[in-house]
Amino acid sequence: MSDPQQPPYAPQPDQPASPYGQPAPYGQPAQANGYPTASDPQPGYAGPGYPQPGYGAGPAPASTLGRTAFIIAVITAALGLLFVLANPFLISGMRDGYAVYQAVSFARSILGLALGATALILGIIAARRGAQPVLAGIAIGVGAVEVLGVLSSFFTSLLYTVL
Repeated sequence: MSDPQQPPYAPQPDQPASPYGQPAPYGQPAQANGYPTASDPQPGYAGPGYPQPGYGAGPAPASTLGRTAFIIAVITAALGLLFVLANPFLISGMRDGYAVYQAVSFARSILGLALGATALILGIIAARRGAQPVLAGIAIGVGAVEVLGVLSSFFTSLLYTVL
């Protein structure tokens, strides 16, 4: 006819049974009274020789985008500081060559604008990704100040030229 139904917790021939008819956890032999002894591992602890529980994937590799944005922002700020410190020497050394000073100043402004915009964009991307948010925030601040400073300088020069 049909095979006899076994209870769902019937012990397997190769696995010892606990007093309640359930298999012993982790293949440990069941005690006669149903309680673990002091030498038994704690419930849920995988002792030596037993598989350890998985902890998921390891940490994601650190993104260097925030650090890159910060380094570009520091270079931008250093370039601006260097130009400010060199202004007196540039002006005094070019007695009649004010056009040369304007060309150097314009080149510094274009380079500062490009570096500031790069730091700003990379900082925003890094902040949105959550990669090194402090460095990304500093890069956003320095980049935004540089871009706004250069654009306002260009606008002011244009306004003075027109008026």
